Amino acid sequence: MIGDKIIIPGESLDGIHLGENIDNIIDSLKMNYLVERAEGVVYLNKDEVLIGVEDDGFIYTVMCGKNFKGNYKNKLWAGMSVKDVLNNSNEQVAFGGCVVVDKIDGIGLPLPEGYDDFERITDFLSLDFVFDYLSIFKKSF
Repeated sequence: MIGDKIIIPGESLDGIHLGENIDNIIDSLKMNYLVERAEGVVYLNKDEVLIGVEDDGFIYTVMCGKNFKGNYKNKLWAGMSVKDVLNNSNEQVAFGGCVVVDKIDGIGLPLPEGYDDFERITDFLSLDFVFDYLSIFKKSF
């Protein structure tokens, strides 16, 4: 259900499902959020939730910003610091421009532009660096 604050890696965020067509849910979104559309992105309440949409309207990613009230199993959330990531996970890898933790496929923390690989997350990010978004994407491994 849209607005449920539930995060399911590789499937959905806040009841918004990957692979769904945005045109089929836009009216429901407007009942729960301030909706703005720009090229390829639907913004809900500015940056509480961002939906990446293909040209044909199908959703390929859903991201939440720091104002989103949900989290994934108290392990991942938008607005967490590198220190939080290290304290809440055992393994961190760079995959598809995101930090993926503990081999949980389909969810990650987008890395800053130009940083798409690392040996250790602290190689280029300080402990107080904050990840502004949490991203849900198609499972790949």
